[in-house]
Amino acid sequence: MDSFDDIYKRILFVSNSQTQVELANVLEISQSSISDAKRRQSIPSDWLVKLYDKFGVNPDWLRHKKEPILMRSLPELGKHSMMSLQEDTQALGFIAPVFETKCTLKDGKLYFVTIEETILPRTLQKNSDLVFSYNATGMEPVLSKPCLLGVSTKKDSSNDIPIISGEIYALHTAAEGIIFRRLIQDTEDEMYILCFEQNKFPSSKISLESLREKLIGKLSWVLHKF
Repeated sequence: MDSFDDIYKRILFVSNSQTQVELANVLEISQSSISDAKRRQSIPSDWLVKLYDKFGVNPDWLRHKKEPILMRSLPELGKHSMMSLQEDTQALGFIAPVFETKCTLKDGKLYFVTIEETILPRTLQKNSDLVFSYNATGMEPVLSKPCLLGVSTKKDSSNDIPIISGEIYALHTAAEGIIFRRLIQDTEDEMYILCFEQNKFPSSKISLESLREKLIGKLSWVLHKF
């Protein structure tokens, strides 16, 4: 059987839950029962039975990642073909690598270190190319650590990442790796201001040319960990 954390992530995925409260509602149990399971590092068999009864989830996929994800008998399929069942399974979500914010620049290319893989709702896939684990300070309450951040590297017709004043972007720095700052355009001196959300941290200015060199992408979504 896989580790508790691996199975728990799959359970969150198939139940479309992001918090313990949401999962408790799906499983029809108390939130304290989930906390107890986390403390014991043991998945109760009742959870697997409940997910099978409600969604047809294959217990072997939850425990060992053995496909298929969903189990349905032929009468239950009705007019749905096996192809449509496969599409339904794929629509549940996608598995994404989660990167450290520390990275290596070599020959003009960034190399990221994968911390883990996580299962995310498929609706997030079209809005992000990179997923980072964030544990820094200064961007609270928007980016409250720890959290996962989705970054879009999508470019416009001029092959540049669009810069929108007031939005949060990911940038690469030699000292810190990937950082996240809110960009504010300063039209007076044609510079951009890199801002923290916390006023106690100083802002800095950067030219458009230097910004383009450091820019990785635009923040698309935030998933806070509980």
